[in-house]
Amino acid sequence: MGFVFIISSLVIFYSDNYLFGDLNIFRFILLVLMFVVSIIFLIISPNLVSILLGWDGLGLVSYLLVIYYQNVRSYGAGILTVLSNRVGDGGTHFKLIHDTSRQRHK
Repeated sequence: MGFVFIISSLVIFYSDNYLFGDLNIFRFILLVLMFVVSIIFLIISPNLVSILLGWDGLGLVSYLLVIYYQNVRSYGAGILTVLSNRVGDGGTHFKLIHDTSRQRHK
């Protein structure tokens, strides 16, 4: 978890310098912090339900970070991010159903 804090601190430091003068920098930093909280929630989750909640939070904040600049290219990339996240959800649900059905047949 320390690795997450180091990387996120570097991202925030770089973003603060890169976006200097941007009127919405506070919103961007807040989104990055929400992303970090989602990652930490995903890492320390004790059960599958909280893992899925962390994953969905991560997907939502990822979308918001990708569309930060609010132009046509960022919206297209945001839709690709949402679709990629849904593919990950489908894989996770498939694995859960597969493992559950295997346990019943033992």
